[in-house]
Amino acid sequence: MNEATREAVEALHKIVNEAEVGELSFPTSLDASRRVMKAVENPDLGLSDLAKIVVAEPLLSAKVIRLSNSVALNPTNQTVRDVKHAVMRVGMDPIKSLAMVLIMDQLRQAQRHSGCRELSNRLWERSVHVAALSFVVARKLTKLNPDEAMFAGIVHDLGRFYLLSRAADYPALLEDQVTLAETINDLCDRASTMVLNRLNLPESVVKAVAAASHYSGSMPPTTLGDLLFVAGALSPSADPFDELDSRVVAPENVAVMLGLNQSTVAEVVTASGDEIYSIVIALES
Repeated sequence: MNEATREAVEALHKIVNEAEVGELSFPTSLDASRRVMKAVENPDLGLSDLAKIVVAEPLLSAKVIRLSNSVALNPTNQTVRDVKHAVMRVGMDPIKSLAMVLIMDQLRQAQRHSGCRELSNRLWERSVHVAALSFVVARKLTKLNPDEAMFAGIVHDLGRFYLLSRAADYPALLEDQVTLAETINDLCDRASTMVLNRLNLPESVVKAVAAASHYSGSMPPTTLGDLLFVAGALSPSADPFDELDSRVVAPENVAVMLGLNQSTVAEVVTASGDEIYSIVIALES
């Protein structure tokens, strides 16, 4: 590691240390999506009022309509073409997830360095798959809330997105992808907790994200943290940071790790393939 890279690593550690006692710095472009999330948290907000807020945000409107017409939420194939009816079909919690999708997508789009952008895109692809798998597995196999599961899946790597956005200021670190991945992996737990709390997300989600790296062995999952772990293990998109970090040893057999036989895994994923794919498309597009 050269001197410039070492200084960049120290700078990133300093950013997290100072943020623990101060304010996190977010791009101003996130304000609109954060306003939507705050509005959704209002217990007195009705779906009609929510529809008026969603209409004012074109990107969010498009995502709400797309999700409302997904196989997962539209099994009878009754197409919705306007925001009001889309909001009625989708409901409050999934719209909060879509607002968070926009926040994370804005962080991803802000990456200027090619290496940073590639990592960000791959991390985003994985986050979307984890969110879709969390929703479907929660609904099919557990008593957990599928909407909360999808939201937790979307935000489970938000700390890494934040760190990557801050690392963009240090070209020397971006040129050393292995050191970058190791540094972000070292800081991601603290960063995730700080970012999620700064966005005033539910305590249950914050705790689940913190617990997602440890698996109790319960199958089907009984906690949101276990569900995130399982969704991450089943995701077809590999973790780009863990691939670069030699300290992380990937399991040779996901099914064995989860306490499942291979046919059980195949049945769950295959039977829900259309639903998973429809949610991935709705979130990614």
